[in-house]
Amino acid sequence: MRTRIFAILLLCSLLWPYSYMQPPWGYNQATRLDVLHAVFSEGTIAIDSFHENTGDKIEWNGHFYSEKAPGVVVIAAPAFAAVYAVLGALSIDSSSELGWKISEWFTTVFSVGLLAALSALFLFQLLKKYTSSRTALVSIFAVYLGTLIYTYAVMLFSHTATASLIIIALWAIDNGVGLLDSGKLSRRHSLLAGGCLGLAIACEYTSALSAGALLLFVLFKNRKHAMYLLCGSVLPLLLIPLNNWLISGSILSIPYEYVTDFPGMQKGLFGIEFAPNISVMWQLLGSQYRGLFFWSPFLLLCIPGFVFLWKKSTSAFWLMLITPIVSLVLISSYSYWHGGWALGPRHLASVLPFLCIPAALGCHRFKKAGIVFAALSILLTGLGTVLQPLAPEGKTKLLTDFYIPMVQSGEIRESLGSLLGLQSILSLLPLFVISAVLMRLTWKAIDTRTAA
Repeated sequence: MRTRIFAILLLCSLLWPYSYMQPPWGYNQATRLDVLHAVFSEGTIAIDSFHENTGDKIEWNGHFYSEKAPGVVVIAAPAFAAVYAVLGALSIDSSSELGWKISEWFTTVFSVGLLAALSALFLFQLLKKYTSSRTALVSIFAVYLGTLIYTYAVMLFSHTATASLIIIALWAIDNGVGLLDSGKLSRRHSLLAGGCLGLAIACEYTSALSAGALLLFVLFKNRKHAMYLLCGSVLPLLLIPLNNWLISGSILSIPYEYVTDFPGMQKGLFGIEFAPNISVMWQLLGSQYRGLFFWSPFLLLCIPGFVFLWKKSTSAFWLMLITPIVSLVLISSYSYWHGGWALGPRHLASVLPFLCIPAALGCHRFKKAGIVFAALSILLTGLGTVLQPLAPEGKTKLLTDFYIPMVQSGEIRESLGSLLGLQSILSLLPLFVISAVLMRLTWKAIDTRTAA
């Protein structure tokens, strides 16, 4: 009973901030919503009736289509179907301004937002096994409210969905062949891991690197379970050729091949030129502009955490060290490494699962520093996410030149608070108060028999 109460409280602690602010408008999320509207209102994936609101599209044989991988649309379809039915029952046109706002808000929360919150339950169990209940919960709050996972859980982007699926896959692999120790050799867990990794790739093609690294890890541990993992990945991976075929009639023709509005995508392999850039690496890791560790200092605890990880498992050490490094090198040579209008290095989102485990180990060893860094991460990333997660591409000093002036001017976007009549900074009061109460209740609900 106590475990169920804790799980419910943790879900609420995350879903409340994920749902509080109205999702901001942008090409990335609009193109996926266009597909959902087209499928449910017109029975087609062609977005001809909606394409003018996005630049993330291609034109093929006189029709417009989303250029994005299909996974997020599939994940969001059940939530959109529910809100579409409700809007229809209320005689509200889903394509009207009000209908679009309601459908986007609801669909975002109960697709990528809900998936992220659910993955937190899996990560908590995984971290608790190798640290303690309290360290695990501090790490959960830091990762899910103080990193890119929070930022892209409030919009219909692929990044949080991908990271969440990889996190569930890590938990499943730990129960299959084991991460830091011997696993249960559970076939169903290896199949689940494969399903999650296949769906992650169907959400974001670049996550194939992380999925491939995990496949090699499982193969190194147990060939039979590597086959189970591969088998589990087949069905979700079929979404990719199916989407290709529906658009162009060819299962091998990826929409990115026909992108014209972003010329950088024509360079190298879909924009990746395999020319690592040290200056860009700094921008991705340490700068105000897109620095992963600047906006999420909790992740710095992965540095001492890797030392402890080496002592626990050398194979897991190399998995969780090399995968982020290779991803960093590749993204530094990507034409659009900055991610356009964004907060943080969104193209590195798929490496977060590989950093949060060593970061939790570091937090377990340096508990006071862990709490301080977790609070600072939540403050910085939370500030940016609440104010404007799609920060202007040209602002290089986001904190000092963009977010702090927004706070000073009281410029706050629409939220549940503003719908209740609260204005400016006061509109955020329910978010902060209820979040604090939920986090406190979640902390008290931890099973103290396993807490350190």
